[in-house]
Amino acid sequence: MVRLSLAGNAATLSSDSSSPAHSRTMAPVTLLSWNVAGRRTLFGDQAAAMERQDPDLVALQEVRPSTLPRWRRALANAGLVHCLDSSAFRDSRRLFNLTAGRWDLTELEPVGAPQPERVLSAVSESPAGQIEIHNVHVPPTRREGDVKIETCEALVERLARHCSRHRILCGDLNTPRRESTEGEVETFAVDGLPWSERWDSAERSLACGLAEWDLHDVFRNLNGYERGDVSWVFHTRSRRKAGHRLDHVLASRSLDPVWCDYLHELRQAGLSDHSPLLAVFEPAQVLRRSL
Repeated sequence: MVRLSLAGNAATLSSDSSSPAHSRTMAPVTLLSWNVAGRRTLFGDQAAAMERQDPDLVALQEVRPSTLPRWRRALANAGLVHCLDSSAFRDSRRLFNLTAGRWDLTELEPVGAPQPERVLSAVSESPAGQIEIHNVHVPPTRREGDVKIETCEALVERLARHCSRHRILCGDLNTPRRESTEGEVETFAVDGLPWSERWDSAERSLACGLAEWDLHDVFRNLNGYERGDVSWVFHTRSRRKAGHRLDHVLASRSLDPVWCDYLHELRQAGLSDHSPLLAVFEPAQVLRRSL
């Protein structure tokens, strides 16, 4: 039996070793995915919140060049000494992704996204075997042939295939617009445009279609569709206007996720405009594959 509690903004996992269904000896793998919104003045609070979760893998989106050295130090102090970032792909855009872990990380070939700093792909040499982790920030744009559509299509092209490794796709996917309690998904595609069908298909294929290729929505699989969580909320000075569940963790079944939830209190405290997403895996199988 798995027990997890939130105390002081930190998720702690304990196992009942007497349960015959839980006879594993492998330690859990904890992933934290967070769009940190390029915050500078709140960096210290963000880093402290990250460290409280005691993660094994961290995927950050919207990191600034000015905070990168501080993030690397904070992650190393938390035991996440292996670190990659996509700043080398940055052009005029100032923000990029960062992936860190307790185990060796090897960067993979870029997926071919039009803004390559938005997708950072790597392999982590975890005790459970190699974990292929794709740290993603899909852009929220609305133009014909725009980078949102092309980014979604590039990711699906790379991931819609069988893989002998464990796999994770995580980050700010900027979709869907809405989810019903019956599991129906509405994308951000606008009707009546020449590219509306392609837009809808690109978002839907990324958010839903990859389940066919063993990348499953961990939060929904564990919590169902009754919960109406939103991970990003648009505010004006006078009122909250809209909220969407934009931040996701998709993972292969071999990782055996046991817990997944948003840390909304960190968004509500103003540390970012996105809620971090924390996922705990208890893989029963060690997968090995050479790069």
